[in-house]
Amino acid sequence: MLDLYKLQIFSVVVQEGSFSAAAERLYMTQSAVSQHMKELEASLGRPFFERGWRGVRLTPHGEILNRYATEIFELVAKAESALIDIEHLSGGRISIGATPGIGVYLVPDWVQHFRYRYPQLTVALQTGVTAQIVGDVLGRRLDIGFIEGELNDHPKPRLSALVLEEIEQQVVVGFKHPFWEHDRVGIDDLREQSLIVREPNSQSRTWLEGVLHEHRIEPVIGAEFDNLESMKRAVSIGRCLAVLPPYVVQTEVEQGLLHMIPVEDKPFTRSLKLIWDSQTHFSPITRAFLVELSGRYSALKAILA
Repeated sequence: MLDLYKLQIFSVVVQEGSFSAAAERLYMTQSAVSQHMKELEASLGRPFFERGWRGVRLTPHGEILNRYATEIFELVAKAESALIDIEHLSGGRISIGATPGIGVYLVPDWVQHFRYRYPQLTVALQTGVTAQIVGDVLGRRLDIGFIEGELNDHPKPRLSALVLEEIEQQVVVGFKHPFWEHDRVGIDDLREQSLIVREPNSQSRTWLEGVLHEHRIEPVIGAEFDNLESMKRAVSIGRCLAVLPPYVVQTEVEQGLLHMIPVEDKPFTRSLKLIWDSQTHFSPITRAFLVELSGRYSALKAILA
């Protein structure tokens, strides 16, 4: 009879491409993973892997087993969704990842809204750069992720993404800046303006400089910071400007500490995205979190139907 525990280990090996990577993800020794796979092959009388120095590849019989394993675990997930009553769970946990701006300024509100409905459930948040969130989602260390970064540099066959909202980033200035009284600016107005930016090689910095270069603008860097709070503080008391999402500066704008200025033709638009592993199925708790979030982002309803 097919051992479902061994089948789950088999699926992780397939996803990770090696016994060592699967062992790390499963918190097992590599020898234990290898032994389970030998026993699985022996029980069914078929070889499922071709071992090589760069990892493992599926044999034709392994491909067949992988197709059935995918269907089996999909049915398990559907059974859980159909039978588990989230309202009456005594406890449970969802792990989500987010890039820094989203994690600091958006997720806390989402979490409080979710826990108002499900106070017995826990939401664990991890913040990181886009590459880290992508890796942890595909490594099943996170259930889902939320990013504002571009995915062009992270092409992964198993990675699914859904745009939740297009966010128009705007110019932000303090009261000492000449733009303080402006209601709108053009991108050419940013020539020779000193900018407060993220650290070199960060995705936000690369994206911003890319947009400016497309308009033949060489950015003048006034200061570099590795966090948004420092950027806002520097802008509020100085003569440099920054380009930031509205949700990052909403409080300071309401307090009169910062002024947010739309840019003509909206050149600084980025997408807020949900990302997940297409080879996994949302757990009942993850699905409940996304259902609650769909009240804010209607695009989610397409994947929850």
